[in-house]
Amino acid sequence: MKWTTKIKNNPNFTWEMVLLICIYGAYAALNICRTTVVISSPAMLDDPELGLNKTMWGAILGWGTAGTVIGKLTTGILADRFGGRRVFLGSIGLCMLATGIFGVISKVFFFSIAFFIAMLAKSAGWPCMANLIRNWFSKNWRGRIWGILASSSMSSSLFTSLLMGSLLLVVSWRWVVASSLPITGILFIILFFYLKQSPTDVGLRELPSIDGDDGGDNPKKSHHLDDATLGEALTNFIKNSRFWLICLSIMCLTILMTFQNFLPIYLKEIFHLSPGKAGIASSTFALGSMFSVVIGGFIFDKLTKKKRVFTLGGMMILATGCIVILIFLPKSNAQENSTLWVALSVITIYALLVAPCYLIPMSVFSIDFGGKYCGVLVGIIDATGYLASMVFEFLGGTILDKTDGWQQFLYIMLNISIIGTISLILFLFIDHRSLNNNETYKHKM
Repeated sequence: MKWTTKIKNNPNFTWEMVLLICIYGAYAALNICRTTVVISSPAMLDDPELGLNKTMWGAILGWGTAGTVIGKLTTGILADRFGGRRVFLGSIGLCMLATGIFGVISKVFFFSIAFFIAMLAKSAGWPCMANLIRNWFSKNWRGRIWGILASSSMSSSLFTSLLMGSLLLVVSWRWVVASSLPITGILFIILFFYLKQSPTDVGLRELPSIDGDDGGDNPKKSHHLDDATLGEALTNFIKNSRFWLICLSIMCLTILMTFQNFLPIYLKEIFHLSPGKAGIASSTFALGSMFSVVIGGFIFDKLTKKKRVFTLGGMMILATGCIVILIFLPKSNAQENSTLWVALSVITIYALLVAPCYLIPMSVFSIDFGGKYCGVLVGIIDATGYLASMVFEFLGGTILDKTDGWQQFLYIMLNISIIGTISLILFLFIDHRSLNNNETYKHKM
């Protein structure tokens, strides 16, 4: 069917595009706050007033991730009960408040609390997106929609890294943190007026087939959890092997994505860059991720489940190879400048490969399998990933303060990447073998 025909046959199209832009901006607002703090990390370590080391920074990151874990386990329930719009707006306001506090304090304890609150608020983004996507977009578009929306995290990280890294060249890290607030404030005002919970809020008809395949005029198809309670849904999740495999793979993939939180410090110490230049250079991670998740979402919708096994599995194998290159690169005899450019190229490719594997399968599976509990399911899966990331951040900061710490750090990432590759392939293979992604739910009294 031609695009013009699809648009003509869909009276909701204009508002769907508005919602797509609004959801994109909402998650970007949350990510701007997080990225600003991460970009400021090299300057914070150099600030004699703070007396921070990498162990302390790892602890700050770890407590922030602890907030994310708690948020992932709770905000999904809130999004499904109160609606993605309300929870999104509330989380942005709370994240702005915590980030503002972060920029005026000086003690590790208070940094940890502020970042904990900021990341607790940011954690609401993914469950809220799942809730809104299910209300506004048909099933056969969800891979593409997730790909586009997932890129909001990367595009905002790219924008923030370049802007805040440039500001670090001329102002202190405190002013850099403060500069994020007007940007997110403007986004909040726009979202307040244009972010809508469902088509009925703007006088349009409800999506004809929330869980159907065509998104057309067919009657709404039933989902195996339509009549289930929350407790019954949770029982159904934990009895499914795909749930455990996607959780294991997401645990590994979240750690692999966490590398970007340490990246400015890595570039500063390994390649002797200034804090500002390290922040700018770290934008390569976001650059690689941004394009790949958009393209990956469209490709994911076109691939059969069998082809997804080979495509995403192959991508993870190549990403593992990128880590191997980074391990041996500092020991090479290449010129320092050329080594830096090789490292940035490898990091870009690494992010390009890992990001779609991390974001898309989990998200699509959560909506398809979770049904009306998709916010809860994606929150649980994501929480397991961030729980693993929290442990890694506490451990990683301690390792980096040791001699040859970056080599040990990368070797740990290498082993995690191997485990993540195997578990993701197994998940995709079992998902391919499943006769029906929405198995018949059987409630036992």
